[in-house]
Amino acid sequence: MVPTDFANFFLATAGAGAALIGLLFVAISINRERTFGREAQPVRQQVASSAFTALANAFFISTGALIPHTNVGYVTLIMGGIGLVDSLRVGGEFLFGYWRASLAARLRWPVALRALVFVTVSLILYGYEVVLAVLLLMRPGAVDFVYTLTGILLGIYGLGLVRAWELLGAPRSSFIGWLNPLHEAPEAPTKD
Repeated sequence: MVPTDFANFFLATAGAGAALIGLLFVAISINRERTFGREAQPVRQQVASSAFTALANAFFISTGALIPHTNVGYVTLIMGGIGLVDSLRVGGEFLFGYWRASLAARLRWPVALRALVFVTVSLILYGYEVVLAVLLLMRPGAVDFVYTLTGILLGIYGLGLVRAWELLGAPRSSFIGWLNPLHEAPEAPTKD
């Protein structure tokens, strides 16, 4: 059970999460083929997947925290586990694709570095979330663990927003734009 002092925080983050997920769906549906079409680049699908996973993670944990007399540790454990699995999947797909690529493609180390940064940050955030879930299951409503969970949720929202911004085409002149692996990926040819 979450202390009542956190009700407004979780109410606000649940509402924000719902809105952000909806906006992500709209942004992708405007040009669905570019992200999920037959000719879509795998890296674009990986960025979309990690954006959705992060936003859904924070949304469901925030919503679960609002259920009276429920230990938020259960929802956090499930969502943290899903986040870990998705991060490992995205990291594995990238590494497998990277090593399968030609030598010329492998020499593009900035792409590998960028992907590694996001996979590492994701694994740290979701891993810490799983640890917090276990601690919350052992000590429901412990204020220090709930405070830490709120910080992790803010980090996960940040990760989701950065990934969504990349998907929409972050400007190259920004730091986020430099981290964006989609700037190096060639676009699929459009059919006229």
